[in-house]
Amino acid sequence: MASAFSQMPTLGEFIARARGYGYTRHTIRIRELRARIVYLRRGAGASLKLVDLPPMREGDRLTRTVVERLCQRAGIPKEDFGL
Repeated sequence: MASAFSQMPTLGEFIARARGYGYTRHTIRIRELRARIVYLRRGAGASLKLVDLPPMREGDRLTRTVVERLCQRAGIPKEDFGL
């Protein structure tokens, strides 16, 4: 697949691309700690795959290192992001 990215994607763009690979975005909120954990999820049971996302807004641009790490953990080809 040809890359549509001339620069590193935003977190929201990464999530949108991950949806094409069967991932859905989920959030866990812990009110007592004023914390939130955002992650991608695919599959169930033994084939369950979870990928935690960095604590940033979806409009924030990712660094190359973060894109590479997320791609590796999610099994998404880095070439999708021009890497």
